[in-house]
Amino acid sequence: MRRLSPVADCLHLQLYRDSKDRYKQGQTKASLSLQDFLGVYSGFTLDKESNTIAIICQDVTVVLAFDTRERLIQWQVKIANNLGEDEQFLVQVSTAPARGKVPPGPARLHVQEHRFCLTVG
Repeated sequence: MRRLSPVADCLHLQLYRDSKDRYKQGQTKASLSLQDFLGVYSGFTLDKESNTIAIICQDVTVVLAFDTRERLIQWQVKIANNLGEDEQFLVQVSTAPARGKVPPGPARLHVQEHRFCLTVG
């Protein structure tokens, strides 16, 4: 994970088969450019994986699972150092349009600088 420049609002994420490939500058398994960062959400369970983190961007949300809690915490620190920390608030959606994507109930409001997003689930 690296930020392309100090002023860029883009994070470049490269995934390798294993750590040996990374240190040898080997082939990447996948490469993503994440733009318009909105926040992170971690500690949820997804498909029996509990050491998870969701990187929330305007156009995409990337979910990563780690082998250990320590590795998850390392990534949280990396993201906070590179992109800043978002403020999170637990909110209650009382009403929503019938065809809306956000159902009434508990949600999380992520605020990052002058942008925000609402997540549920």
